[in-house]
Amino acid sequence: MPRMSQSPLERLLSLRVRPLVLICALFVVVSLGVMTINAARDSAAEMQNRLIDLRIERDRKYKESKKLQHELEIVGTDDYIIAKARQIYGYMMPDELLFVIKNPEALYGETDEPIQMAVVEELP
Repeated sequence: MPRMSQSPLERLLSLRVRPLVLICALFVVVSLGVMTINAARDSAAEMQNRLIDLRIERDRKYKESKKLQHELEIVGTDDYIIAKARQIYGYMMPDELLFVIKNPEALYGETDEPIQMAVVEELP
């Protein structure tokens, strides 16, 4: 009696599979699964760290924005202009004294030397 053609699945099942080959195939499948899970876990941890970094950056930008908005609100006032003239250009009002501290580390307790100051008076 002629043998009927078998489907590929039936042929595969009818072959004798050696236990060592089966164990190796199982090891490869499990190893790939573990590697995939570890890669996904590492990716999730990296995304979590990136999210934290972005939140910190967002908070820093928000604070900077609030500071700039406040400065924009007061930029045209006389007090602001006077403060910037003093800060940037060292301008003084008439009859003011300028104190120049020559050893600022003495103010913060880093030395035993007495504080040395020079008084600069504006001449009329």
